[in-house]
Amino acid sequence: MALVGGDIKEAELEEIRKNLPDKINREYPGHYLRGLFDADGKITDDGFSLSFPEKFYSILSQTPFEFEQKGESLFLSGKKAVDFCLFIYDGLDFVRSLYSREKLANLCKMAPEFFSKIKTQARDYIAQRYYCVLPAEIEKNLDAILTYIAALENCKKAYLDMVKMGVDKEDARYILPMGTCTNLVVTMNARSLYNFFNLRCCERAQSEIRKLARMMLDEVRKIAPNLFKKAGAPCEATGYCPEGAFSCGKYPVRN
Repeated sequence: MALVGGDIKEAELEEIRKNLPDKINREYPGHYLRGLFDADGKITDDGFSLSFPEKFYSILSQTPFEFEQKGESLFLSGKKAVDFCLFIYDGLDFVRSLYSREKLANLCKMAPEFFSKIKTQARDYIAQRYYCVLPAEIEKNLDAILTYIAALENCKKAYLDMVKMGVDKEDARYILPMGTCTNLVVTMNARSLYNFFNLRCCERAQSEIRKLARMMLDEVRKIAPNLFKKAGAPCEATGYCPEGAFSCGKYPVRN
């Protein structure tokens, strides 16, 4: 069986190589082609292209993709290769699906457009399966994303196991990750809002609270534009950065 994170064992790849059907699986074509790619597909360094052995022609010719034959190999290049990757990884279950983590990582490194789509898939998957967020720094690295998902899966399983044991949900909830979504209701006057925006709109603030602060600032400016005209990060109001060596560089640092 595959491990959490999608690692495929060599024995499973050998089964794919030996048991090739005459026709492509019409019910799950993307999943089947992903298995074929993991078994014998290659990623080339010439721009961005994928290649398969010529023996797979009868199967690949049944797909919507037009492969170019060069010698004993079948190729897809550029946008066609990216579209093929998007097709075979569409609807990927990051925990349950069989896939080669190494090949997925290589695709993400070589094709930024593909990696962008995978990040969106991972973000939606995490939100729907775990009711959590994908932090901005983690989503920059596929290995970090998959490690994060594996940890979320373990937390979820531990939580459900404890609830089944009779542990109160309020106590079992302590195992859930910090990234779990929650609803907040706060009351602030204008002075408190100014202080909040001053601290949390700054680039040095954590990414999620910074995003929330800027969304809140946009909303209050709709209601009282003059009152909150100078609200936000301190540099935006003064024209200089008070963070010294920690400045993001957007404004000059005060001497």
